[in-house]
Amino acid sequence: MTLEEHDSDDEMSLLKARSHITIDITVSRELYRRMRAAANQDNLSLNEYIERTLGEAVPDKANLTQRRYRPITREAIEGLREIREEIMRDRRGKPFEEDSADLIQQEREERSRYLEEL
Repeated sequence: MTLEEHDSDDEMSLLKARSHITIDITVSRELYRRMRAAANQDNLSLNEYIERTLGEAVPDKANLTQRRYRPITREAIEGLREIREEIMRDRRGKPFEEDSADLIQQEREERSRYLEEL
């Protein structure tokens, strides 16, 4: 390796050190074995494989604000039905008198007035 190549490698290492951080995690031996095998299969170092995998799995800044919804299951629907029945029992079968959209709008207006006063 020439002196120029060595200096170039040092600069790259310095740039990488400035743009990356090190984290310590503990994983099971089985997961470690699977990660190592997957990295080898893709001809990547374990570090490169983990960074690529996390980069694909973790949403970027723009997507962090979007909610992730879980699929609705039969159990969730049944739970909602039970809650509705309980509310109707508590209200003796009478539905709410006010529209929920109107209630939400009123609360938003109150919150906006409160925030303006701060």
